[in-house]
Amino acid sequence: MTVSGALPLRLRAAGQLAWLLARSTASPSRRAARRHHTEHYRRLWTDAAATAGLPVRDLGDGCLEIDLGSWRLAVDGTRCSIDDRATLDRAGDKVLVHRLLAERGVPMPTYEVFTLADLQPARRFLAAAPGACVVKPGVDGAVGRGVVTGLRQQADLAPAAVTAAAAGGRASRRSRTGAVVARLARMVADVDRVPLLIEHQVAGENYRLLYLDGVLIDAIRRGSPTLAGDGRHRVGELVDRMNAARVKDGGRRGQMLVSTDLDYERTVAAQGLTPDSVPAPGAVVRLKTTINESAPENNHPARDALCPAVVEQGALAATTVGARWAGVDIITPQPGLALEQAGGVVVEVNTTPGLSMHLHGRPGEVNPAVALLRSLAGRAR
Repeated sequence: MTVSGALPLRLRAAGQLAWLLARSTASPSRRAARRHHTEHYRRLWTDAAATAGLPVRDLGDGCLEIDLGSWRLAVDGTRCSIDDRATLDRAGDKVLVHRLLAERGVPMPTYEVFTLADLQPARRFLAAAPGACVVKPGVDGAVGRGVVTGLRQQADLAPAAVTAAAAGGRASRRSRTGAVVARLARMVADVDRVPLLIEHQVAGENYRLLYLDGVLIDAIRRGSPTLAGDGRHRVGELVDRMNAARVKDGGRRGQMLVSTDLDYERTVAAQGLTPDSVPAPGAVVRLKTTINESAPENNHPARDALCPAVVEQGALAATTVGARWAGVDIITPQPGLALEQAGGVVVEVNTTPGLSMHLHGRPGEVNPAVALLRSLAGRAR
């Protein structure tokens, strides 16, 4: 693509970047959701330390230091210091992770790498794809930001690439520090060079497998966020009410607010609806194809559903990245079969895995924070 051809896409991505930054800093509901998230994880780690009989020091702003005996574990939300910065950066480079996993024979989606400045590789990939495709940032922005699913037409590609590039630009290391204006300037300068991925979209359920040093701690099946129509309110209004309820309830109905992004618009449209449609009473509307903004009731225990081969393949993915503490995301239609047999794939290796999803609906059954601390404390002593 020529520079003149790329410029409109770059400007669109810059506009999305500015909007994302403004929303994150100016939206009262999102600021409240972040406060609830911080407090939720502060309580989660504090309670886990108490259960494990370990001293904990509150450093403020949600940061804690847990005394394991010969060393101290720093935790802050979903982040903890068990893995070093180099490991976190390696895991956040999705292009590198795809290559490393493919070299080890881990089943993965067929993919291609491209940028906003040159969409041609993605256009060729989409034209040859046997079904729908997914576009995502090649830089890990966490919680599914910038992921757009269900792409089938060439006209779908540019908007998806803009969305992914904006999210990837926001997540890049150059965008993490400094004043907002300076950060935005660096993001805009880099946005057309952010690596992007286009993948074949794989059918099946989404499973999160949580590992410590290659040993499975827990597994859950994760569903997409949904809502039920009432015959009176539009989809967009129902989403606003859902988000307001999540904030009012301190995040207990969901740690993340549902983002009305491109994946939301496309997922709703695939059901013959728009944000202005009024669903019939009781009609279930799927809001996102990505699963990061789901509610507690969308998560289900799945450890007993996984065959040993799937557990081993997830462990191989985590250890290949070099992560001691990892949440491996797998999509498969048949968790009781090896991924190669079922047509399943590993789609992500997360080094700052969320823990609250493992507690939903079954308090006391599995507490991954307690399991982590007890294991580390036993080794430290």
